[in-house]
Amino acid sequence: MNCKKILNYLYSLETSKIKLGLENIQMLLHHIGNPEKQLKCIHIAGTNGKGSVCSLIFYSLQEAEYKVGMYTSPHLKRFNERIRINKHLITDKEIANCFLKIKPFITNQSFFEITTAMAFLYFKEKNVDFVVLEVGLGGRLDATNVVNPLISVITNVGLEHTELLGNKIEKIAFEKAGIIKNNVPVVTGVEGKPFEVVKQISKEKNAPLFLAKKHKDVKFRYLNGIFQQQNKDIALTVIDILRKFYFLKIRFFDIQSGIKKTKWKGRLEFISKNVLVDCAHNPDGFRVLKKELKIIKNKKNFEKVFFVVGIQKTKDICDMLNIINPLVSSIIFTKSKNEKAANPIELVDIFNKINSKQSIKTKIIKNPRMALKYAKKIAYKNDLIVVTGSIYMVGEVI
Repeated sequence: MNCKKILNYLYSLETSKIKLGLENIQMLLHHIGNPEKQLKCIHIAGTNGKGSVCSLIFYSLQEAEYKVGMYTSPHLKRFNERIRINKHLITDKEIANCFLKIKPFITNQSFFEITTAMAFLYFKEKNVDFVVLEVGLGGRLDATNVVNPLISVITNVGLEHTELLGNKIEKIAFEKAGIIKNNVPVVTGVEGKPFEVVKQISKEKNAPLFLAKKHKDVKFRYLNGIFQQQNKDIALTVIDILRKFYFLKIRFFDIQSGIKKTKWKGRLEFISKNVLVDCAHNPDGFRVLKKELKIIKNKKNFEKVFFVVGIQKTKDICDMLNIINPLVSSIIFTKSKNEKAANPIELVDIFNKINSKQSIKTKIIKNPRMALKYAKKIAYKNDLIVVTGSIYMVGEVI
């Protein structure tokens, strides 16, 4: 089997109904020798910021000359982005080799369970020093939660995936805190009621709990936004704990250099002078985006804001659109190729019901690239175009 056929097979296993649980992944890993037990992992959960925090830690450890694996999801352009070691993405040939070693033991495992097992096997065979591991969904029953990590990280907690994780913030915090292990240090940026949940579970597991420590702001080369300074604080606190608990020898200079060099595409990123893409895909993400857009608009003297928006149908669409409504001058609704993408007609209907400014023009262009092309056509040079709402949709545009 070549890589293309393998990926087509794996994608065919994706369904709109996600089943959380650890039995299937544990069974699969058992058959391939439990590679996850031989890895030193930093396990990261949270509603938003997971990918950025993963990347910040990854680049810092890499700059200190460690061999570091990173597993994240979803990808923006290519599957290979999910599994990487230092500067190299997993190759098509390596994807095929990993899959063929696992294939004889696949029963009814999901796309994410199989790819997680592939990542563990790949990192073990490549003998990495560390693995930076992002939770796929939730935490407690996520396929990545088979590891006993060096550190558990919970970036923040907001309402998301309520149909799977519960509709109360405390319940979602409980699911995220499910990655906390006995006697394993925990680093978090969580506040309010969710913090009390994290605190209680840490106490029950005798897991030392550390709040993200405020560090001096850095000037990123590739990242933008105040929220990335907060993610940086979490990442630097994680590095501090690694140094203290595991006697890691990392020079402060290397850490700072790694933080500054960190790249994480599609996060408040200008892809041209007046086109901004952002992977915000839930209400909390949209609140952060709104704050950042106000700053950008004033700083760069943009007149109007034109939005290109595509959202997954499982999200709180009404809340998301309501958040950005005050900033919208014109909005084009579109749709990614992902099967969970909401119909743009439904997005327009929802927006029209909550729209406080009747003068706002709405349009539907189902192809994201064509939607962006239209936005460029109607916007002036001193207007800002924002592409957002779905990681999948942003991936199709950049």
